[in-house]
Amino acid sequence: MTYVGKALMLGDPFVGKTSLLAQYVDDKFDIDYKQTIGANFLIKEVDLTSIITKLELQDEKLKNDIKEKGFKVYWWDVGGQQDKLFVTEYYFMQAVGAIIVFDILNKESYENLDFWISKMKELSGAIPFIIVGNKIDEKDKRVISIKEGQKKAMSYNVEYVETSAKLNDNVDKAFEDLSIQILNNLK
Repeated sequence: MTYVGKALMLGDPFVGKTSLLAQYVDDKFDIDYKQTIGANFLIKEVDLTSIITKLELQDEKLKNDIKEKGFKVYWWDVGGQQDKLFVTEYYFMQAVGAIIVFDILNKESYENLDFWISKMKELSGAIPFIIVGNKIDEKDKRVISIKEGQKKAMSYNVEYVETSAKLNDNVDKAFEDLSIQILNNLK
């Protein structure tokens, strides 16, 4: 039986959570924005051949078992409307990891990272997560510097990745880095 886990995509509206997920799962980017209401649900089997050597699992039997059986991630793209979050709190339950996304062109989305991280910890516990600064294809308009993103990630002792869903820059890296952390967290 394949190993499975539920992971969350969190962040304000318009930061590109849905676009990142569509690029990772389906290799597509839709230029037309469609706001996620509630949550969107996608599944991706993680290609372990490129990440299995990065696993820090001490239990070789478990490591080989994961390599043999595979790892599927059920991605929950949670709508970013904070005032409607009570409707989606159920989606946080039993999550094993999260990607918290902000838009490098939008200071408010960066400032709201603390809210999303706090909400995730409150509802999901101490799960692995990474912070993603999206929309680097428009870096000439950026208002949040790489250093600011790195500083925020450092304050939580997590990884920071900058991506472009539109150009597919670092998208696989972000999702695979979180997958490694999730797998390393298995007991």
